[in-house]
Amino acid sequence: MDLEDKRWSSRIILPEHRAGLTRLAAEKQKVVKPQLDAQQIEEMEITVAESMEFGSSLTFDIYDNGYIREVTGSVHYVDHIRKEFRIKDTKGDTNFVRFINIINVKKAPSD
Repeated sequence: MDLEDKRWSSRIILPEHRAGLTRLAAEKQKVVKPQLDAQQIEEMEITVAESMEFGSSLTFDIYDNGYIREVTGSVHYVDHIRKEFRIKDTKGDTNFVRFINIINVKKAPSD
């Protein structure tokens, strides 16, 4: 690096710049919500029905404002009016998951 380049390069980042760079990095990690076809939805319905019948745990991939998060637990209740599942997770908390936000449902690995 030349002496001139070092003289004009910034060695200090202001807190506002750091926050902006962090926000931009987070925006780059966002994903577009995938569209599900009828066959995928039917497979998820069968998986949820079997889980409720036998009391097994499931892992839900949920779309949440550009990010995909996982919730592992058992389906406690299906609310057809509000179109959501109530899932008891491994910590004992109840998660309200809307049908339209579910991307994938699979059987949770047995411990």
